[in-house]
Amino acid sequence: MAVRSCPHCKTEISAREAAARSNEIVCLKCATRLEVASGARTISTLAGLAAGAVAWQLSSGAAGDLGAVLPTLYAFLAFGIVSPLVLMFTANLRNAPALPTPLPAHPSAPAGHDAGGHGGHH
Repeated sequence: MAVRSCPHCKTEISAREAAARSNEIVCLKCATRLEVASGARTISTLAGLAAGAVAWQLSSGAAGDLGAVLPTLYAFLAFGIVSPLVLMFTANLRNAPALPTPLPAHPSAPAGHDAGGHGGHH
């Protein structure tokens, strides 16, 4: 299997880990958040779609009760097998974008102001 490395500390990250957790890889040595680069995702998706199209063409002439279902099943299986395999061999790691900071749904009330906003001081 191909081995990927962290761009910061050069720690090796397995191809299986890169394919399984493509959006949330964490380097074991420096704890940097990593993700698979978009170019490798595009290549693996196109290879999976091409494999699905070939599987569809090869099985589209099937006769019988399952003749209409088998091409779709084989295309789905071909995409599901080929796409992660190609990703395992072509994945390049890059820094993941920073996680967004959660904001409160409602701003907190200023000091000395009642929770309801209109206290009984009229």
